[in-house]
Amino acid sequence: MLLGTKHRKTCFRLLAVLVFVLMLLYNCLTPYIADDFTFAYAFDTGLRLQSLPQLIQSLAFHYMEWTGRVIVKFFAQGFTMFPKIVFNIFNAAAYLGLGLVIYRLARGRSSGRYDVIAFILIQAALWEISPAFGQTNLWMCGACNYLWASLGCLAFLLPWRYYLQKPFASGKKMCIGMAVAGLFAGWLSENTSAGMLVCLVLCIIFLLWQKQKVPTWMYTGFGGALLGFVILIAAPGNYNRADDFADTTPFLTKYAVRFLDCVNMLWDNALPLLLVFAALYVLLWMQKKSPAELAWPAILLLGGLGANFAMILSPFYYDRSSHGVFSLLTAACAACLIQLEGKQLRALFAAGTACVSVICLFDICGATYDIASYWMMYRTREALIVSEASENEGAPIVTYGIEPYTKWCGAYDLPDIRENGEDSIALARAKWYGVAELTADEVRTYPFPGHTNAAYEAGYEESAEAESKGVS
Repeated sequence: MLLGTKHRKTCFRLLAVLVFVLMLLYNCLTPYIADDFTFAYAFDTGLRLQSLPQLIQSLAFHYMEWTGRVIVKFFAQGFTMFPKIVFNIFNAAAYLGLGLVIYRLARGRSSGRYDVIAFILIQAALWEISPAFGQTNLWMCGACNYLWASLGCLAFLLPWRYYLQKPFASGKKMCIGMAVAGLFAGWLSENTSAGMLVCLVLCIIFLLWQKQKVPTWMYTGFGGALLGFVILIAAPGNYNRADDFADTTPFLTKYAVRFLDCVNMLWDNALPLLLVFAALYVLLWMQKKSPAELAWPAILLLGGLGANFAMILSPFYYDRSSHGVFSLLTAACAACLIQLEGKQLRALFAAGTACVSVICLFDICGATYDIASYWMMYRTREALIVSEASENEGAPIVTYGIEPYTKWCGAYDLPDIRENGEDSIALARAKWYGVAELTADEVRTYPFPGHTNAAYEAGYEESAEAESKGVS
């Protein structure tokens, strides 16, 4: 048994290292994209960010004019002041950290058992389920807004998980620490923080229902998180931006449509997780677990659903906004799986894990090709832009856009260089290269057997049309 434990521990650590190395590679192959160029400049002055005071003034302006999400923006803007390798390392660690936090939310404080199957399935869910993997985990601006927000909110839930598993004593320092940590966690993301708040409320309700003592740090932690969330939502910038997207749709129709958008997000992407949770939770119930063991997965599930349906209050539900939703749902499934016992059941999970791993390996091959191909085309184009900019200082440059194929590429479904050079992203990119204007008159791509995209299809149709004219 001891030898088996050592082997599991070694495998667990090797898998963690493998995840970090793979994500570091992908981050290194992901250049600046879209808003990364905008965030490199102070929002108030338009000057290149170079100092902390300058960054703080930029964020204060951003809070008043654009959005209250200044905690994650601090990192999104701050990393632009350093070589990108700094972000690459920290972001790979954040991605690994999220997987480990989800594992701990499921496992709790128990030690001595390294559940390799659960860890693999957690990683598989993070890899496969998200409809915008590259945007939320590799794109620098997106990762700070979504990956880092999910990591912060879920990490804040750890003490709550530990207490429900086994109550522990605490003092004034923890009360103060949880209040401060809660302030930052509540200030991270509109919907992910909302899902976290749902979890906190349900934990307190569960303890009261069980007639157990609710420790003071839970109240201070919840109070801090609620205050942070209010600061986030109350930002004047949120309402300035809302004025730019006035919606004259009748009240009931508007919110019915938004509700269905949230339902469709679950149906289109989270259905596998919801079905897995339902099956695992029934098995957990049949094993007659304690109320706390049954309550915790349900709390995480309801937190994930809360984060999802919080988007009813937003006029748009972008795919990338679902990152926290799927992180909480993954944690709910893992919290069921890791508590289930029985040799035959574990053998079945091992067989399922092997099948899922095969699917992931195929997708990793395709994702690596897509990410690396985009990086190569990007570098080629950048060299041409820099060369032309140095030869024709200050003159407008016309180049081409690049379109990737898969959701794992950080640039997938994000604005690249386009015909219009007057939007904020285009202006920031032109400033980055020191040119008057940077536009594209065509979109290019690279061959990817078995896959297609709009640029490839347009090129194929153009080629076929030219060939038919030549024949005629």
